[in-house]
Amino acid sequence: MSEFNLKKKNARRDAYFDKSNFLSKNGSKLINNNLNYMSKKFDKCLILDQNLVINMKKFNYSEVSDINTISTDEEKFDSVLSNFDLQIPLSINSKNVLDKIILKLNKNGLFCFNTITINSMKTLQNIFIEIDEKIYGGAYRRFGPFLDTSKLIEDLRISNFKDVVVGMDTLEINYSTFDMLRSDFRKFGISNYFNKDYIFKKEFLKLTNKIFSKIIDNHQYIPLELEIATFTSWK
Repeated sequence: MSEFNLKKKNARRDAYFDKSNFLSKNGSKLINNNLNYMSKKFDKCLILDQNLVINMKKFNYSEVSDINTISTDEEKFDSVLSNFDLQIPLSINSKNVLDKIILKLNKNGLFCFNTITINSMKTLQNIFIEIDEKIYGGAYRRFGPFLDTSKLIEDLRISNFKDVVVGMDTLEINYSTFDMLRSDFRKFGISNYFNKDYIFKKEFLKLTNKIFSKIIDNHQYIPLELEIATFTSWK
């Protein structure tokens, strides 16, 4: 259960994820806020996330690429930015990702990116644990990967990044219907990507709808917590 179906992830991302998604918008805002605090203007920027919208006043030139396809040539950048596209690559092999990025940075270059932390979706995960245990006799990892900020800080230092600063931002989204929550989950890009097959049972869907309907009747909404960590570091 520690491996991910990346082909499935990419297919879903192409189908659902877009810049109008609220998570993407919020992440772009957090990175732009960090850039606005800096007086420095960057010459060249490498963007590792096509869903990141940045203020181009800070840059003379920008290029969009993907962590899996960035070239190993001698071209260097003054900054590397990513919204949430590094979430799964960092969980699989953070050293490989960070080593690639630091090679693309000029001296004193900036690396800024967002991740969703392990403190996210606690309420939802607990609900599904109860459902899984009732229907399947055990719990499945239905959401993730989520990242540990302490481990990422250490990984950045191991890869020779300096002056690591982490800003934390907490969101709570309240859904009035289960269908709305399911629709947004397709846009998150972090649900149901673990390679673990299980036999689908109709009882699972029935119990899920029953529990979520009861929650909405009692509380008017389903809460979804997200903790976003915005990392800035320098070469």
